[in-house]
Parts: sequence; structure tokens; C-alpha cells
Amino acid sequence: MGYYIDLSKISLNEFKENLKSRNLLPSQQILKKDVDKNFKIIKKQKIEDLHQLQQALKTKSKVKEFSDLTGLTLNYLTILRRELNSYHPQPRKIKDFTGLSPDTREKLENKDIKTTPQLYQKVALKKDRDELKKEFGFDEEEALVLAKICDVSRLRYVNPAFATLLVNSDYDTVEKINNATPDELYQNLIKINENKRYYKGRINPKDMEFLVNETFNVLLEVEY
Repeated sequence: MGYYIDLSKISLNEFKENLKSRNLLPSQQILKKDVDKNFKIIKKQKIEDLHQLQQALKTKSKVKEFSDLTGLTLNYLTILRRELNSYHPQPRKIKDFTGLSPDTREKLENKDIKTTPQLYQKVALKKDRDELKKEFGFDEEEALVLAKICDVSRLRYVNPAFATLLVNSDYDTVEKINNATPDELYQNLIKINENKRYYKGRINPKDMEFLVNETFNVLLEVEY
């Protein structure tokens, strides 16, 4: 079972085209400048996919070595490394999912299940959820909510509050988001989040396009 995106499955060319098509933050615009030229230089180092690139830029010292080797600037490679690392975001803490009851969170914490990757291994498959229900006394609905929270939390930039909103919407799994249009997703989330019930931030229509696209990088392996 894979909580994280398999970076070896994303080619360097796919990553490049993704950067070209996205609305990047001002601080990230350097990634679009001379992108074809820069990626041609990277490819000359026998790098074909994101896992290989991540390994080449794994530490600050490696970034410096890669800069010296290729002539690409430290600033460019540092921002590129940051973008790469976002594909494997920090695990979300179970205690931050305030939509779960305090009792549920306490039971999981007491068994040292403190993050979404840890919980994912116990809820992704039906047989494992059955064991979880027996161990913790959870009912089917609660076990499904835990599975869905872990499922959508695998998508980049989905924090606990936004994951809670998704789980309470019509698009409560990665597969459903994958089958949605960005506009359908946007309209439903705006409706469900009326008066900012779950998520206090701004919901941007363009971000919904990004979210739908992100689902293509995640394995649809959670059983419902």
C-alpha cells in the first residue's frame, strides 16, 4: 500500500509540462523561465524521472554539487528541490483533524497512531478496517471516515481542515475527485462550506483544477 506518490512513475518530461501549465506563485516563476533549456541540462545527467531528480537534489550539499556540475544556479535548484519535496508532504497529524471526536483521536494516539501515513496502513483495505473496528470499538461509519481522511490527505496541499471539508462533500475520496470536473468540485465545496463551516481559507476555482490533476498521481487503491 502506497500512501505517497511513486516519484519513479513521473517522468522528467511530465514534470516539465506540469510546471509549464500551472499557475505558480511569484517566488516559483523561476521554474518556468528557460524551462526547456534547463530540463535538457538536467536530462544530460541521466535523470529520467522525479525519483532520480529528488535523489540528485536530496541534500543542500548535493544541490551545490549539482549546481557546480550543471551550471544551474543554486537559487533555481533550491526552488526546484522544494517543489519536488512537496510531492511527499509532511505527514498530517491525527490530532489536527478536529472534525474527529476527541475520543477517536485519543484512542489512536494511545496506540501510537499519530499520523495519516500510519493510519492509512490500517484503513485502506476493508480487512484492515475490520480489524481496526474490533480493536478500537469503531463502527463502520467512523472507520470509513478515517479511511477517507487518509485518502484525500495524500493529495498535495490538502491540510486537515480542507481534508475535513472534502470528506463532508460529495467528493470524499480521491477516486471521486478524479472523476469530477473542477467546476463541479468548486461549486459543491462552496455549498458545503457555507459560512466557512469546515475550511476558513479561500477556495479558488483554479486550485480545483490543480486538485483534480493531482489525483492522477495517486494510486486508487483504497477499498470502499
